[in-house]
Amino acid sequence: MLIHGHITLTENFTAEAVPGLLLALTELRDQVVAGLGRGMTLAALLDASYLPEVLREHPKAVVPYTVIRDHFVQRLHRQHTGYWQADGQGLEPVGAADRAAAFDLLAGGRPDRFAAAARTLLQRRDHALALELLTAGLARHPDATELTGLRQQVLYRLMERHQVQDPFRFLVYGEQAGVEIGPTR
Repeated sequence: MLIHGHITLTENFTAEAVPGLLLALTELRDQVVAGLGRGMTLAALLDASYLPEVLREHPKAVVPYTVIRDHFVQRLHRQHTGYWQADGQGLEPVGAADRAAAFDLLAGGRPDRFAAAARTLLQRRDHALALELLTAGLARHPDATELTGLRQQVLYRLMERHQVQDPFRFLVYGEQAGVEIGPTR
């Protein structure tokens, strides 16, 4: 018996999907571990968007696989890498306040430059990077209403992007945006 507490998950993660999902995730695990051995970064592993061939034989596993693929890759990456990443991440940890100060230095202490860069990133559909930049800008300029409005816009775009296939990210971005999300049915 397979029991879930989230409607979206219950509808997609059926007992019929599990055998194909197991095969697909096993293949994905092997691909990720091999990539880590070649020094691939987490971003590169995620960008690969690997779709195992075995999914052709198990169509009921396709949706559940795509729903959890990125989270699975992130967990594998965390489990198989140490404190220091192949690209140097972690060697000298930098806190959010220090990162915000560095971005503010690049922006010349001007919130409008944060806004201009964020608008460009929005146009490029690079919402995650825009959110990071705006969060840093607001850490340095908490009263900048333009940054607040742009951050809200970015959060809505991220919610739109993840509303169908990643209910977890959808909920987190919704909470950050202050959106009250009621029952799904």
